[in-house]
Amino acid sequence: MKKKIIIGLVLLLVIGYLGFNYVMAPPKDIRASKADISLKTDAFLAEFNSNMSDAEKKYTDKIIAIEGKISEVEDNGITIDNKVFCQLENTSQLKKGTVIKVKGLFIGYDELFELVKLDQGKVIQ
Repeated sequence: MKKKIIIGLVLLLVIGYLGFNYVMAPPKDIRASKADISLKTDAFLAEFNSNMSDAEKKYTDKIIAIEGKISEVEDNGITIDNKVFCQLENTSQLKKGTVIKVKGLFIGYDELFELVKLDQGKVIQ
């Protein structure tokens, strides 16, 4: 009986320790990581237009590198080809109409605005 209690407590401690480390792990540094997938906006959007749910499953939590033309510059990010919004820390050097390549973490597709959203973006070209 004591042996079962001790084994149960040890298992509980191990599970608690692993759970704590998982929850308290530092966030992944997207800007320093390599892109999982690299493509142009047209190919990226074609997948969402053909089957949105499959495309979201494919790209969720992936680092995506996108190439296209800047269509809008805001304080917190840029819009590429009117269809991909990428959040960036600094947009002061970027100009509308410039062809650019950025990478960021795919966080979703906004059906209302038909806009793909990337977070923690970084200009790579």
